[in-house]
Amino acid sequence: MNFEINSDRLHLRPPSLEDVPSLFELMAVSSLTEFLSWEAHTRKETTEAVVKSLIDAQKNDKAYHWCVCLNEKVIGLVSLIDVRRQIRTWTINRAELSYWIGISHQGKGYATEASKLVLDFGFKNLGLHKIIIAHANENTQSEKICVKLNFKKYALEHDAFQKHNKWHNLIWYELINNVI
Repeated sequence: MNFEINSDRLHLRPPSLEDVPSLFELMAVSSLTEFLSWEAHTRKETTEAVVKSLIDAQKNDKAYHWCVCLNEKVIGLVSLIDVRRQIRTWTINRAELSYWIGISHQGKGYATEASKLVLDFGFKNLGLHKIIIAHANENTQSEKICVKLNFKKYALEHDAFQKHNKWHNLIWYELINNVI
């Protein structure tokens, strides 16, 4: 399966070890990670280990990841994580959308545009039935993206995670593929 996706402005492609220097430069910025599940990278080896895990997850149908490229320069990542196909006799075919765009490229619609491409790919090419997404209650920028992508809010999870000694609520959304 070809995992390359294009729009007028963006090129999405699976990450490779050649992307480690570019990703490290973006992932080393501490203000990027305020609401993310990881801290800013201080060593390229950390970024390399992450990229290796992203590649392995895709090989095992556990997650799918794309470098978001603008003029062939990596500006972020968009992913379908926590892919669940089946639980015993239940068919699930669900994943969670995850994204981040480097600080200098935020506010230009790249996360929304890349996410739209990945949602379409997930439904049409990966056979997903549902894609979910969550954001910290305070992360109003992610909330705007969820609305633009037509996700429907379905839950508020209290004290979902702790970061820097503060508990945060998560707002959960879902998007169901209505094409059968």
